[in-house]
Amino acid sequence: MRVRLIPAEHDYLNDVQDVPRAFVPFMEIDGDADNFLKWSCRYADGRFFCSIESDVFGNAEKSFAISDADVSVYKKYTKRFIKNFLYDFLAEKIGKKLPYGSLTGVRPTKLYYELSEKTDNPYEYLIDEFHVEPARAKIVRDCVKNQKGYKNSSDENVALFVNIPFCPTRCSYCSFISTEIGRVKKQIPLYTESLVEEIELSKELVKRAKKKVTSIYVGGGTPPALGAEYLDKVLSPLKEYNVEFTVEAGRPDVITDEITDVLLRNNVTRVSVNPQTFKQSTLDLIGRKHTVEDIYTAYDRVRGRFDVNMDLIAGLPEESFDDFAESIEKTLDLRPENITVHTLSLKRGSVLTLSGAVKEADGLIKDMGDFAIEKLYDAGYVPYYMYRQKNMADNLENVGYCLPKKQCVYNVDMMEESISVIGSGAGAMSKKISGNRIDRLSDPKGFREYVERTDTILRQKKEFFSF
Repeated sequence: MRVRLIPAEHDYLNDVQDVPRAFVPFMEIDGDADNFLKWSCRYADGRFFCSIESDVFGNAEKSFAISDADVSVYKKYTKRFIKNFLYDFLAEKIGKKLPYGSLTGVRPTKLYYELSEKTDNPYEYLIDEFHVEPARAKIVRDCVKNQKGYKNSSDENVALFVNIPFCPTRCSYCSFISTEIGRVKKQIPLYTESLVEEIELSKELVKRAKKKVTSIYVGGGTPPALGAEYLDKVLSPLKEYNVEFTVEAGRPDVITDEITDVLLRNNVTRVSVNPQTFKQSTLDLIGRKHTVEDIYTAYDRVRGRFDVNMDLIAGLPEESFDDFAESIEKTLDLRPENITVHTLSLKRGSVLTLSGAVKEADGLIKDMGDFAIEKLYDAGYVPYYMYRQKNMADNLENVGYCLPKKQCVYNVDMMEESISVIGSGAGAMSKKISGNRIDRLSDPKGFREYVERTDTILRQKKEFFSF
């Protein structure tokens, strides 16, 4: 069925639309559809009322008692009320339940922390109040449990992030602002020069504010795509910090002996070797110009020298359950310190989305995800961070697992937004966190604009980070 959404006219309720959108493709949302789904709300005599109207689903109304004296509390709880009400209504009418129930946010663990302050059993609360299925509530609970001792909360701590938006090729599922390195090789020296200048400013800001750097993450993109010479220039200013230092090496075909030497020389402690799959035909289909054998070669170069993360994706085009299960098994055979299991998300601007791919919701990817959970737990891995995105197959999640005591501090702090982060590079996001307040500053996404506006970027950054 096709419906158009008619949402309540309150800005703070804009993201309530994510609830009906989560039911795609069980129902199709189209602004030109004849049928409609409408919700509205009102406040009267100490009660908040929500009404749902639809010419295909019928009508319903529900209310609860709440004071409107504290605006922030009022907005939070009325929004949750509407989301839960909409979810209950649609789940019954469509006959489908979603793994995360009415939760639509990126960070379920942040909600779990909040609930922990109000109830003795936030796990049961997720299940009873938000309709999260028990298996998913368990992952949320276990991520929070396994963050203990790794999640920072001191205002004195900061993380450093460096973005290098270049890749050897563009993967069909990717929507990151990244450029194929072969097209821009002549601009790499200029980009590196501007980036190093911003990194040096970041270090100066840390020193001036007497902050403590707790982790460094160099991502992208595929940072080693710069080549050893320019990667060394970027990493060298950061090697003085004796902290967890991650470089998203990513593509196995760029992890050469020369690149490995650069990483070691600059005190990098953690790298990624991301297969995504161990099926060669899938690698070819999604645009990764390397072989399965390259994965093993790259892993052999870095194992024992760094903590290693390996990414896999459930739901890649034309992959069966057995294909994904084999990738899980082969990754476990290698036993890297970290394994991240992603669910395919159809991102706006990706080749997959532009080619007409639709969100999968037939349960196959959920079976893949459930298999990964069982196998990773059985192999001694524990979940320690997670996040969700829109348009994820079977409405699932991305979960980072690790061997005991191998949690990545940066991943925990970024997902929980627990400390400030000073970002450098095209598209890098900086966050200044003070209590519950989060201020953001983003560098220009295009690397050419980034290079051309270096002076402006540095000035804005100085003003922003007046801690």
